Amino acid sequence: MSGKTRRLDRLFVGEQKRCLLSPLDHGGWLGPVKGLDDPVWIVKEVIAGGANAVLASPGFISAASSVIPSNVGIVLRVSLTAGLSKQGTQETPIATIDSAIRLDADAIAVSVFFGREGDIEIYQWLASMIEECRPYNIPVIAEMMPPETVAYDAKAIAHAARIGMEIGADVIKTNYCGNVEAFRQVVKSVPIPIIVAGGPKSKNEGDDATANMARDAIEAGAVGVAIGRRVWQSDNPRDVTKQVASVLWK
Repeated sequence: MSGKTRRLDRLFVGEQKRCLLSPLDHGGWLGPVKGLDDPVWIVKEVIAGGANAVLASPGFISAASSVIPSNVGIVLRVSLTAGLSKQGTQETPIATIDSAIRLDADAIAVSVFFGREGDIEIYQWLASMIEECRPYNIPVIAEMMPPETVAYDAKAIAHAARIGMEIGADVIKTNYCGNVEAFRQVVKSVPIPIIVAGGPKSKNEGDDATANMARDAIEAGAVGVAIGRRVWQSDNPRDVTKQVASVLWK
C-alpha cells in the first residue's frame, strides 16, 4: 500500500469511504471569532461529534496537537486569506511541503477563488504544490471556488472543479449547487473525489438545514462534506457535527 493510499484511508473512512472534514481555518480571514477563539476546545468538540479529519493552518494545528488523536486525519491549510489586508480577497501561500511533513499531515489544502485578483497566480502555485507533493505521496485537496456571481451555478462549479482535476489534485473541495440531479453531473464530469463545502448558514434555514444539505450532497455522489462556519458558529458545535455524521455513516 502506497503512502498516499494510507493517508487517504485516514481521510475517507468506514465502509462507504466518506469524510467529515472540519474546517477550522478561518482565523486568518475572520480573526479569533466565537468558535475559533479556543483551538483546543473546538477541536475537542468536533471530534467528539464525529469529525474524522480537521483542516487548519500550521499554527492552529500546533496549538491543538495535544487533542488530535492519531486516528483523526490532519489536512494542512498551506494558503490563507489575510482578512486585514486590502489584498486579502485571495489566498496567500503560508506553508510548504516541509511544514506538512513536520506536522505529520495526511494532506494539504490550497484554495483558489476564481474571479478575484490573483487567481491565476494562486492557481499556478497550486500546480507547483501538487508537483512538490508528488515525490512524498502527500495528497492535495484543491478548494476550487467559481466566481461569486456564479458561486452556486452547477456549470461553474463543474468548471472550477475540473480545473483542479486537470492539474492533478487528488481531491476537490467546492460548493454544492443545491440540486441533487445537477450535482450528479458535476460529480460525473470530475472523476476524482469531491468534498462539498458547507458555506455560511442563511438566516432562513432551520436547525436541520446543514444535515439536509449533507444528505443531498452525498446522494448526488459527493464523498464527504467540509462543514466549518455552520458548526463553529452554532451554539452547540458537537451536536451539529453529530447530525452530519449520522448522515454520512448510517
